[in-house]
Amino acid sequence: LPLRFVMDHHVNLRPVKLYPGVAGPLAGKGPADIDFVVCREGTEGPYVGAGGVLRLGTPQEVATEVSLNTVYGAERIIRDAFDRAMRRRKKVTLVHKTNVLVFAGDLWQRTFDRVKMEYPEVTTDYLHVDAAAMFFLTNPERFDVVVTDNLFGDILTDIGAAIGGGIGLAASGNIDPSRSNPSMFEPVHGSAPDIAGQGKADPTATVMSLAMLLDHVGFGQASGWVEVAVEHDLATRGSISRSTSEIGDALAAGAIAAAT
Repeated sequence: LPLRFVMDHHVNLRPVKLYPGVAGPLAGKGPADIDFVVCREGTEGPYVGAGGVLRLGTPQEVATEVSLNTVYGAERIIRDAFDRAMRRRKKVTLVHKTNVLVFAGDLWQRTFDRVKMEYPEVTTDYLHVDAAAMFFLTNPERFDVVVTDNLFGDILTDIGAAIGGGIGLAASGNIDPSRSNPSMFEPVHGSAPDIAGQGKADPTATVMSLAMLLDHVGFGQASGWVEVAVEHDLATRGSISRSTSEIGDALAAGAIAAAT
């Protein structure tokens, strides 16, 4: 978390995609229904560490956690979402809780409404975060690009990982689109130190994160080769048990085949 702030990784990008061959948890929903991205603001909200405690350890203890929201921060993640939508299916959904978080919500809504005027080709809508969580599960096909704040994005992207087949297949990017700082790409599942060195870990999410990195640094064609390899492997692997290196070798071979 501190590194995200230091590196100004204000775009936390989480693709949500169910690949053919992957068993998702939603009955009646397949790969054609689950294919969207979440643009989560990564440097503001309640994660900035603003707040404190009074009368610690007493029956009168009071704790506050301040959610910091700026027009600057909201606008740049909203613009990133619209730019991504222009390369996808041209729809952006703002998710917040404007009926309760009236000050922060109003800032986000007004900023969103102003920016969307510059993208007349893009369809927009708004959902309260509780409704968005419901629609992730009941109607995921309604989403293309979702933009939201740090806290709501943190929660929604875990739901997204679940409907895409689990965190073992979930990739992510912590991005500074200005390229003033290096960006980071990583699997959502973390390092899994409990199985380190045992050859049990599925490297697919790591490889998918590599595809995101390649696309970010301008190697879009190579990124596509990696994605083709992942898609083919997931569609054909079935229930066969393979080691980390065996899956990695298969993905590498698939990417080479896609490139030739």
